[in-house]
Amino acid sequence: MRPVRILTQSGTVANVIIQQLQTCQRAWIAVAWATENEVFYELLKQERKLEVVVIGTHGSLTAPSCIERLATCNWVSFRSAKGPLFHPKLYLFEHGDRYTAIVGSHNMTRGAFQNNIELSTASEFEKNDPTVLALRQFVEQSAKGPCITPTAAFISHYRASHRAAQSQRKTIDELYQAEPDRMEEKVRTDAPIHMEWDDWLAKVNAAPNNGCSRRLDMLDQVQTLLRQPGGFLKLSIEDRKRIAGTTTARPKQADDIDWHFFGAMTSAHRFGHSYAHLIEKENPIEVASALDLIPAEFPPTRENWLEYWAALERAAGDEGGIGIVGATRLACLKRPDYFVPISSTNVTRLSEQLGVPKEALKDARDYWDTVVETILLTPWWNEERPAGLEQARLWRARSAMLDAIVYAGNSV
Repeated sequence: MRPVRILTQSGTVANVIIQQLQTCQRAWIAVAWATENEVFYELLKQERKLEVVVIGTHGSLTAPSCIERLATCNWVSFRSAKGPLFHPKLYLFEHGDRYTAIVGSHNMTRGAFQNNIELSTASEFEKNDPTVLALRQFVEQSAKGPCITPTAAFISHYRASHRAAQSQRKTIDELYQAEPDRMEEKVRTDAPIHMEWDDWLAKVNAAPNNGCSRRLDMLDQVQTLLRQPGGFLKLSIEDRKRIAGTTTARPKQADDIDWHFFGAMTSAHRFGHSYAHLIEKENPIEVASALDLIPAEFPPTRENWLEYWAALERAAGDEGGIGIVGATRLACLKRPDYFVPISSTNVTRLSEQLGVPKEALKDARDYWDTVVETILLTPWWNEERPAGLEQARLWRARSAMLDAIVYAGNSV
């Protein structure tokens, strides 16, 4: 074995791998992720030399375009996200009686080759070196699975998952990218809302008149309605009024759904506010389109919230009539895992829980930064989903159920 070469400079590894692809007789590659970049393009040019290439899909970080372009190639395998994380970075090249192995931290991604701080080694081996056989066997064994079949249906679904993963990663980076001010961090961790899951659960269950199971029944019913073909747009006027909180109907029996949980909006109906008008019109396209801006399956982002709020403001026009109460109620019912409603019956106690002045909860444009980001950093929100059925049900609605803790009066 010849001396090992250390590869750290941006662009160096890409150039080395491209040169290896151009001059080798055969190649074996195993990487956790791939995106389109100069190495990927060279790979396509040199595909006759490729024996086995294995690419992971965990976290939906491999670019959908790469999967689509390689879908019909018989030399590539895509590892399924099921099972242990597939995380190698290995490039092995055959040059007659010797082999070059590049092993380290470089995935086949633009970030790895151009932006990230990475380190890999390039080593040369004689043809009969046992290390060569071990590396080849690793790649070939990795190709045996579990792997996915890149059908058109899979790629379509994966593309949506990839977008969500990118958004979630951006959100997480924004949460943690800056060194927090020491005093601000103390205020955050001293706020009552900063509690463990067991403490949060105890507060929800102990809250007076919390209607815990009835709240969850109401949230479940909303999800059932929104999942119907056509979603909010195709619901009956009565169902839309129920979701919006403008219905004046009250439960007649103890097990009836109480649609006034999470911020009743009956006053909007009584006084003819544009919120009620937009909900109750024959074709509520404006509200339905705004709700569509909040993803149903993937983590919503700050941008999603601001786009949603801007869409509601445009729908209301110059007369206004849509405020933070209606906006947070609708968002909360669609994504109870992320949003808590703000209403006249909870704003005082919610501000106390968050450790912010009540005035800070008036502007919907600040809602994500003031409320959602604070919730996302709490221990109880970051708890893994509990195994028990009832706790898991609460966990799926954990942000919305904060309203049970801070609710302080009868709905209006």
